[in-house]
Amino acid sequence: MIVQAGLFAPKVAPPPPQDPFYNRVTELDYFKAKFSGEVGFVTVLVGPRNCGKSRLLEELLRQKPVIVIDESNDLMDWKEPDPLQPELKRLLAFLIGISKQKRQAHVILATSDYFLANWLTQVGMTRDKFRVEVLGDLTEEEAEKFMRSKTSPADVSLD
Repeated sequence: MIVQAGLFAPKVAPPPPQDPFYNRVTELDYFKAKFSGEVGFVTVLVGPRNCGKSRLLEELLRQKPVIVIDESNDLMDWKEPDPLQPELKRLLAFLIGISKQKRQAHVILATSDYFLANWLTQVGMTRDKFRVEVLGDLTEEEAEKFMRSKTSPADVSLD
């Protein structure tokens, strides 16, 4: 049996395609300006599921130090292993300290759950420590453009 050179060489999967950046130029400019200045508050970024929060955050991470907790609504399910040592309060205190007090990094808690801000106040983060920013959904035209870029014309008809 003759084996050709490279016939059994490991195959390397191509990198996944980068999702295009849709309709967030205005928001990106707003947050770049906000985060290029002085560090001050924890930002709670709220928007509907799949509206582009994570993709926007990828672009923002090119800025100076930014700590991002995506799907931060999962923090609401936090269970303290030892009530005498509240780790969640310690985490929130760290986030406040590094952003509002020491002004060393921007902090963004991204979520699709609009109740996260209320929950933050219930667990001790007062409203003077964070600001809520709402990211809207794509327009119908922009959503159609996005869907068309993800599929071939034979796969779906949006008309």
